Amino acid sequence: MNEFNIGRYIDISNFLSTLLGPDYEIIVYDLKHILHIVNGEISGRKSGDTISPAMKTILNRSTSSTEKWLSNYRALSGNGKILRCSTFYIKDTDNNLIGALNISFDDNRYKELSNLVFSLCHPDNYVSKNISIEIKGNCEQEIFSDSISNAIDEILLRIDAKLPFNKLSHIEKLDIIKQLYQKGIFSMKGAIKTVGHRLSCSPASMYRYLCIVKNQNKV
Repeated sequence: MNEFNIGRYIDISNFLSTLLGPDYEIIVYDLKHILHIVNGEISGRKSGDTISPAMKTILNRSTSSTEKWLSNYRALSGNGKILRCSTFYIKDTDNNLIGALNISFDDNRYKELSNLVFSLCHPDNYVSKNISIEIKGNCEQEIFSDSISNAIDEILLRIDAKLPFNKLSHIEKLDIIKQLYQKGIFSMKGAIKTVGHRLSCSPASMYRYLCIVKNQNKV
């Protein structure tokens, strides 16, 4: 009975993928593994992978018999992408949780497109100094993450290949922190400490950098 119910959601996930397109990763879980995944290159996951700690946390929130889904939350994937996600809880006829259908949207190419649009009407130098597409960080909103440390490392390597990070100048560190801020990283618990460790910055220095970045974004 349970396998049949989840199997129906595999068909639904394939149907949704034809409607939503390549920027949506769609996953069907049981309580232990990924049963089926579409566009898995977005997060780097594949069918058969064990359920992540972040998804376990999300499924544990479904204890209420009236809760049917969790929508429009942010999750940091293991390969460093912040995704907008929604999870539908799959339950049997006795209202027991048996799995989930998860849809994650990757909007990174749309941010890049927005910057390209601005570059059409402004000089490149002006765009680089004055315009950025910002994700508003909300300290009250939980961001689910499989591994904040690994994900931040992945993002740092993509932002700037210069190593070691403790040799970077003040301006270079400020630029990296600005980019992480715009990705919403600092609304995650423990992010300031983790980034500070990677960049060899004290907590006081991190807060000074963030104060500068926040003031720049208000201008």
